[in-house]
Amino acid sequence: MKVIVVFDIPVEYDKLRREVREYLKDFGGSFLQYSVYTLDCDEKVLERIVSGINRILTKGGGRVDIFIPCKKCFDKVRVVDTYEV
Repeated sequence: MKVIVVFDIPVEYDKLRREVREYLKDFGGSFLQYSVYTLDCDEKVLERIVSGINRILTKGGGRVDIFIPCKKCFDKVRVVDTYEV
């Protein structure tokens, strides 16, 4: 399943923000924006990810939202990108 992870971690917890980024990359997370990643995983792996993020956030503070759109909805996501590739 496709998963979208969005996080908002205050600047005073910059170390935790980096830790969350690296943690998501360890699970194959793809960078979309500074605090937005997409992942492709099953429910068991998602539970590990949620548990790990919770462990990281208890060291400081912040918020992580995890969206699990259905395939049909994910396929309808439209991106307007002005960055050159």
